[in-house]
Amino acid sequence: MAHRTNRRKGFTLTEILVALAIFALGGTAIMALFITNVRLSRQAMDYTRAAEFTRNIRSLMTQSLSRPINLGDNDNVYAFYYPESSLTFIPDEYRDHYETGQTGRDALEDNIGGTPVSNTIFFRIPKVMFDANVTGDARKNMMTEIPRDALNSSGGTMNFDREPRVFRLLPDHLRRAGARDGLDPDDRMFYQFDIGIRRSVQRSSVPVAKGGGGKQPLDDLYVVHVKIYKGFQFEGDVLNDPYFEWDFYVNAAH
Repeated sequence: MAHRTNRRKGFTLTEILVALAIFALGGTAIMALFITNVRLSRQAMDYTRAAEFTRNIRSLMTQSLSRPINLGDNDNVYAFYYPESSLTFIPDEYRDHYETGQTGRDALEDNIGGTPVSNTIFFRIPKVMFDANVTGDARKNMMTEIPRDALNSSGGTMNFDREPRVFRLLPDHLRRAGARDGLDPDDRMFYQFDIGIRRSVQRSSVPVAKGGGGKQPLDDLYVVHVKIYKGFQFEGDVLNDPYFEWDFYVNAAH
């Protein structure tokens, strides 16, 4: 009677190593794809939030420039306030109280960063036509930058304990109420922005009355340039690059 011999063999070391190499390559590719997807998702979230800020700023700036406050002959100022923004808000103070739990939330007042009145600034719009070739102090007359050029309601220089380099956006109401986890998909703690205003170089289709082929400047048209930051460094001479910038036109009443 013939005996059947079992010739079944296991995997060789070479086969195991090849399988592990294929698994490692595939796992690395999947992990890289996952990391890239997370990065793009966060970037899309940042741009979405920045676009939201810019839309709000455009609406608020349009209202502001349509309502001049007359201080005298040919001297107008305009008011600007972005809800939930602050000129004096200190991020570390918020982080210590709300994020690290060093003190209770009740120890910090609800008006952290000041009130709407204290964070409302006034500004003048430039009367000199903008020229990109001009630099230095002469350029300051061609562009208004807020909050850098913030004024009080009387048109005088607004005094601050610290230079108001940017508007600081306070955390949303969910965070301030203590509901920090799982509700706000945007986990950025702070955003900042500043605004530049300059006269537009656009001209109308109507020629200048005296001839010469020139066109009449659009004196009431201004360009508003918005820059959005995250993680703005206030100390030292750090160059803070915005991650989002946008220009739009606004008509100003004089």
